[in-house]
Amino acid sequence: MVFENEQLRFPLDCHFKVIAEDIQNMAFVIETVLMELKVHSPVVKGNKSANGKYVTYNVTVMVQSQEKINTIDAALRNICGVKMVL
Repeated sequence: MVFENEQLRFPLDCHFKVIAEDIQNMAFVIETVLMELKVHSPVVKGNKSANGKYVTYNVTVMVQSQEKINTIDAALRNICGVKMVL
């Protein structure tokens, strides 16, 4: 991945924002998926949408490669109830 002609330098902290349906145990499910990938970073609940249907979860992960970023992103997107990963 390249940003303005500059390559990423690993390791780096990668911030993921997960937007998901506000369902019971979603934070636990996200943490479980991350633990399966050997990621032990805390998942922090963020804001709810105006109508209360969605909530954001934030997690910062120290990654060693672009491949790890892609793996985490794909795993988070595959969680039932997750609508978007930024």
